[in-house]
Amino acid sequence: MAGPHVAPAAVFTGAGISGDEPAALPRGFGLRDDVLATMHEAARRRLAGLVTDAQLEAVRAEAYKLEVVLGRLWGTVGPDALDCVFALRVSVPNEAHMLAGLHLLRGGTHVTVNFDVGIELAYDLICGRADLPADAPGDYHDALPAWRALAPPDPPALLCVSSHEEFAAWLRAGRPPALLKVHGGLDRQQSTLADVVVVDIEELAQLSAERAAAVEGLGDACRLLITGYSGGDPDVYGPLLAAGARTSTTWCCLSLPAASTVPADARRHGIDLVQGVPDGLAVTALRGLLGGVPPLWPSVPLAGDGYRVRFATWRRRLRAAHPDELVAQSWAWLIADIGDLDAAEAMLSALPEDAPGARLRHAEILYNRARGDDRVRAGRMFRTVAAGAADASTRLHCLLRLGDIARGRAARDGRGVRIVSDLVEAYARPAHVIVVTRNGRRQPEEAGDAYRALQQTSLRLLERLVLVAPLPTWPVVAVLCRGAAVLGGQAARLARNGNRLALVRQHRGLLRALAALLGGRPGPVDVRDDMRALRATYRAADDLPGAAGCAVTLAVLAAADGDLCAARELIAEALREYAAGRPDGRPLFAGEALVGVATRLIDRLDDARP
Repeated sequence: MAGPHVAPAAVFTGAGISGDEPAALPRGFGLRDDVLATMHEAARRRLAGLVTDAQLEAVRAEAYKLEVVLGRLWGTVGPDALDCVFALRVSVPNEAHMLAGLHLLRGGTHVTVNFDVGIELAYDLICGRADLPADAPGDYHDALPAWRALAPPDPPALLCVSSHEEFAAWLRAGRPPALLKVHGGLDRQQSTLADVVVVDIEELAQLSAERAAAVEGLGDACRLLITGYSGGDPDVYGPLLAAGARTSTTWCCLSLPAASTVPADARRHGIDLVQGVPDGLAVTALRGLLGGVPPLWPSVPLAGDGYRVRFATWRRRLRAAHPDELVAQSWAWLIADIGDLDAAEAMLSALPEDAPGARLRHAEILYNRARGDDRVRAGRMFRTVAAGAADASTRLHCLLRLGDIARGRAARDGRGVRIVSDLVEAYARPAHVIVVTRNGRRQPEEAGDAYRALQQTSLRLLERLVLVAPLPTWPVVAVLCRGAAVLGGQAARLARNGNRLALVRQHRGLLRALAALLGGRPGPVDVRDDMRALRATYRAADDLPGAAGCAVTLAVLAAADGDLCAARELIAEALREYAAGRPDGRPLFAGEALVGVATRLIDRLDDARP
């Protein structure tokens, strides 16, 4: 066995370690961009001039990860969208895989977000549990004996942890050294997927407790190497930085995007960042970690079908199994994601409303655009979908949206009897859903969304109340804020949708921040930590409006602590983030309204100062 300086070391890797021959898998956004091109091509066939090359370039320019893109495609065509992951097949590992396998053989721990089995194959090759394919180039057969000579006697089988059940068993066993695939992956035969995280709603929900423990445990190593990774995973990035801050950590990567937060975050967490050739290469970094002189491994391309051919096969199967109009829906959803709601609405208007999910997605676009009579039209569509839906979940979702629309009317232009009527509907719709679901015993996701709606309506009502309530009554309003936050706790208990959970956290954090400010107490530390972490998560997911909402909460917390200057700076940041990337340059209406509430609240505090 190797010396003690090697065994305690830990490694974290991303797609960069699988890019070299013979694995030759796409680096960075390679697979994402191929899926985007597939969606764009199908949407253009169906929608002609409504789908443009400029749209494709705009989506590519965003930092959207594969998970976001697949999340949209999966939402229309189903599980077939995820089968593109099978294009990441490996038959012969590359040198980075071999070095990672050697590190594991010496007792190290390795956490990766990769799906491929390159490291597993390398481990088995080195310890003699697997052989190279007979048709592999002779260079690999010639190089293998020198690697096998480095294997310890009677090496154990590799403990590879991918599925949720395997992670639970690993944690119960005391966290032994292992290869930990925190986003799941391909099984050893590369024929099935083991609990892969390839849709964005899962990432925003954050890692499961067992998978989070794998990343957090990296900080217990005497040394941590991060390599082949650009830091783009919303669920992993924050915990990885926290783990890196607790030990001696080096982050090596070939390059980072110009807008990457990694350099600043690495400095703040005391992590040594290395970029460029050769020091930033995964092979260089892993050799440095191992010490000594591990033998070289060839980089000869393989004959036969590679990634490109396998991906093309998936693309053909997708087109044969699913009409272009379904893929066009997913494309429209992506265009809405980048803020071009007008183009997205035009696309959905051009698609037949009887296509599965088309009317519901069209209603969601109108609901989010909220311009002119958009929400009136959306309301009609939600009622139509609810009346014809065969499944209870869709019906309940539409009922909750009608309640959301009523809340929006009350917030925008409700007066007198009308505002009372709208607020009654805004509360009655989710209350009805809670009763129908028996408080979440049936359809817990919809019940969680109902509690989300109740919390959100209460928050909007309390925001208006705090602006008109005399200062002596603020402690009473603080009690109401704490009570409304209880609804968010119920929502978090029942919901599993990551986007929904993130929204619940944001609203609950703002309610607790308001309760502290109005009650004359300092901002709760746990709320501040949660909002900073959630803001980083939103930014990593390229969701700037979500990040802006967290900034507003942080501003209220700063005001609760008496730092009105910092509060105003955070408000200004939030306004910029609400407007970022919007085609008209104007902030989201709801965001602008929230900023207005926070600004007026801070002004009232400033005016009340002696």
